[in-house]
Amino acid sequence: METQYSWKTKLFSNRFGIYRHETLAGELKKEGWSRRVRGELNDRKIMFETKGVFKYTTQIINLQDNSIVGQVIYHKWKAKSTIVYDDREYQWQFDNFFRSKWSLGNENGNLIKFHSHGFKGSIVSYSKEDILILTGFFIRNFMNQRSAEIAAIS
Repeated sequence: METQYSWKTKLFSNRFGIYRHETLAGELKKEGWSRRVRGELNDRKIMFETKGVFKYTTQIINLQDNSIVGQVIYHKWKAKSTIVYDDREYQWQFDNFFRSKWSLGNENGNLIKFHSHGFKGSIVSYSKEDILILTGFFIRNFMNQRSAEIAAIS
C-alpha cells in the first residue's frame, strides 16, 4: 500500500515538519548543538544519535524504552548508507547528481522514495515502517549538513 507525505522547513530552521494530507504527522528536530535528532511520525518517537569523527555511525533509539533498535552505517563516499533495523539490512542512496532524489530499499526494490525541491518535498512509502521513513529522511539531512560543514572549512 502506498502512503504519501510531504515535508517542509524554513531557512536556518532545525525542524522539518512531515505532513499527510496537509495535517502534521511528524517531524525531525535537531537538538541544539548536539549530535542528536528527535524524530516522530504517526506517534512513533525515536532519537538519532551520531557518533564518530571521520567515520560516522548513527544509533536509532526507541524513545519509549530507550532501547537501540537499529543503526546507520555510512559508506566511505557518503552517497550510500546501510540501515540495520529489525534484523534486516536496507540500502539508502541518492538517485540523482543534484541530490534532490533519494531512496531506501532492500533486495525487493525501493520501499521509500524521497524528493526535495527547495525547502519542501515529498515522500512516497511502500512500507508501513515509520522508523524507516524517518531514517531515510534523517540520512539525507545528515549528509547535507556534513557537506555544508566541509564546504565551510574549505
